[in-house]
Amino acid sequence: MSRWVQDSSWQRGQGVESTFATLLNKRTDNVRAANLREQFSHVDYFSDFGSIDVKARKRVARSDDNLQDELVWLEFKNVQGKLGWLYGAAEWIAFERTEDFVLVKRSALANEGETLCALGDRVAVGSDALYKGYQRRGRKDLLSIVKMSDVLELYHQLWTKDVDTSEH
Repeated sequence: MSRWVQDSSWQRGQGVESTFATLLNKRTDNVRAANLREQFSHVDYFSDFGSIDVKARKRVARSDDNLQDELVWLEFKNVQGKLGWLYGAAEWIAFERTEDFVLVKRSALANEGETLCALGDRVAVGSDALYKGYQRRGRKDLLSIVKMSDVLELYHQLWTKDVDTSEH
């Protein structure tokens, strides 16, 4: 089993995906979790609503213990240098926030990220990656940060977490 499966970030992500699945099941009867191959295409769930990739709240810097809602990491290239989740197969990206999930069309977010982020302007520290390119040492990834307010300017849906899930 891969080392990252034991990582606390991965485990937290699994819990967030489970919370999202509960909300998704409240909205439609036709929900299927992606299999491992589909997950490598950056899809977590398929439903009548569409295919969805769920993103847990993130810290801005590894040294920061606080998860936050104001900034969003975008993955243009993954650790292998291949297209990141911003160009994956999901129709929707669901960003977790404290009280809700923000669902946005992946293709619109990719266009917005390409417009807002100066990826050629590289920074050495992740916390400096607002609208700039960032590559982690020893990896082939390409990341950037945008403000959640930028995401909210796109067509989006808000799914609150405090939905009564006792009945379906």
